[in-house]
Amino acid sequence: MIRFQPTRRRILSLGAASLLGAAVLPRPARANPVFPSKPVRIVLPYLTSGPNGIATRILADQLSEQWGVPVIVDSKPGGNGTIGALAAKEAAADGYTLLSGAMFVVLNPLIDTQTRFATGDFLPIASFGAPPNVIVVREDSPWRSLEDLVAAARKAPGRLATPHPGVGSSVHLGLSLFLKDAGIEAIVAPYKGSPPYVVDLLGGQLDFAFLSVQLALPQVQGGKLRVLATVSNQRLAELPEVPTLAEAGYPQAVVTPWSGLFARAGTPEDVLQALRRATQEALANAQVQQKYRQMYAELPQDPLQFGALVSAEETRWRGIVASRAIQDL
Repeated sequence: MIRFQPTRRRILSLGAASLLGAAVLPRPARANPVFPSKPVRIVLPYLTSGPNGIATRILADQLSEQWGVPVIVDSKPGGNGTIGALAAKEAAADGYTLLSGAMFVVLNPLIDTQTRFATGDFLPIASFGAPPNVIVVREDSPWRSLEDLVAAARKAPGRLATPHPGVGSSVHLGLSLFLKDAGIEAIVAPYKGSPPYVVDLLGGQLDFAFLSVQLALPQVQGGKLRVLATVSNQRLAELPEVPTLAEAGYPQAVVTPWSGLFARAGTPEDVLQALRRATQEALANAQVQQKYRQMYAELPQDPLQFGALVSAEETRWRGIVASRAIQDL
């Protein structure tokens, strides 16, 4: 029997063919790395000591625990959120830089053509806890009710001083609508965040203020501030005797704060879904819910309906801005 003995040329030819065949064979798809595989940054356009900062930190800590990677809260206050929004916008659209957003995401592009970002530059992920506002005066103030405050302001037009933490904030908008609906004037002083003006309110430089309930209640319990009304559609469990702004006759001035997590437009859909699942899981955590309750934050019933909320808010404020109901917008 004759055995086939391949020549050296034959061996080289077969080897080349094998290599060529291997080159054209389809390669298995490389699996994307599990998100996140490195630290995540949440840009906070506020002071870390304010309500938004505390709420963001609660969420960030829980996400870090779930993911096993650091979640860094990067505070960039100023410009009523614009500085932080631009920092988030300039980052890569990969889910590793997020924005802790609030009403400024909707309002700033409506009121300032120089904002340099649009609401559509960010994609809603989920809403999270936000404490409502209350209207407060010092405990030694002669005003025992909202009616007393309005009457005093009418007797001395443009004499009473009141603050806000930035144009377009829920405090600024609620305050502006309240002044308009009540038909009163006041000296309105802008601040960089709410915590600084609490000091001036207690010191007598300010006469009344719209203030987050989370910042107000410790001062109320300490006998330093008095709450005249809650800027909400329903009374607070912690202040059952205090009427709402709507009950006091100013339903159009009710501006409910909201907060939420945004990703850059262009972020891959699988990353967005991973972010939404993780955020929903974090907000369902019992310890997270307890921490939000301790800061008197109202948790959304369905945080994943955040996109619908943002859309509704954009429609509402577009109409208000167009009607010039708030003159300094």
